[in-house]
Amino acid sequence: MQEDLVTKLSVFGFTINQAKVYLSIAQSGKTSVGKIARTTQLHRQDIYKLLPKLEKMGLITKTIDKPFMIEAIPIDRALETYITIEREKAYQRISLLENNLKELVNEIQMQPESKEEAKFTLLTTDEAIRNKGRLIFKRTRREFQLVATVEQINYPSLRYFHDYLQAIADNNAKIKILVVTAEDLNIVKQTMEKVAPTHGQFTAKCINKNSCKNYQLIDNKEVWIAAQQRTHTGYPCILWTNDQNIVDAYKGIFRKSWTHPKTQTVYDNIAKAFMPQVTDETVMPRST
Repeated sequence: MQEDLVTKLSVFGFTINQAKVYLSIAQSGKTSVGKIARTTQLHRQDIYKLLPKLEKMGLITKTIDKPFMIEAIPIDRALETYITIEREKAYQRISLLENNLKELVNEIQMQPESKEEAKFTLLTTDEAIRNKGRLIFKRTRREFQLVATVEQINYPSLRYFHDYLQAIADNNAKIKILVVTAEDLNIVKQTMEKVAPTHGQFTAKCINKNSCKNYQLIDNKEVWIAAQQRTHTGYPCILWTNDQNIVDAYKGIFRKSWTHPKTQTVYDNIAKAFMPQVTDETVMPRST
């Protein structure tokens, strides 16, 4: 039992002998060096050397009698001081780490971007996709062009898709989204009203069919392409690339689809107004 207490005190920075002496005093009330020596099996000379240290640590007090008596400060009060000191050290270290992180991020972002070599990355986990997204949102972007189906917009939730678009809009980027669907225009319009960011430039159009149904272009410099493979949560894995030939190809596909005669605008806050109300009789043209 006594060894367990000594071990617990060592966590607070006590040496073994300091712990033994302090426990002897705490368990005896007022005591003398002789009694401490008997209970701890330590030499009196060693105890005399340890007492000033324990007194300086705020753990014991001595009387002015001769011979003097020693009394322990209650352990809860004595060790609470150590906890307070350690808490302050931890707070200072966390603050230092946070400040260093901010300085590193600022310095890296201020450095001019070097021309990247063409890269291809298959993101196969939700964490990898989120991390890649965080890196993109940390940089100021000008334009996002997205193509998605209504089902993809609803997965995993409309709130998730809204938060995603809001993060883009918070970077003052212009957003264009092309919804590939054969749904009634009213349904598409209502969906866009729910996912639209609260501010920024956001335009949505829909078309009933398209050669590519899930990809996004970022500043016409990189493209995210949804793969058939899924993450463990069911989200599509993503092929990311900055290969300019592929980026240009998808840029051409998006431009052709965006300006297609059968593409209809369902949301446009750039024009500061919605399109005219769609009646129940108005439906998306069906593919033949």
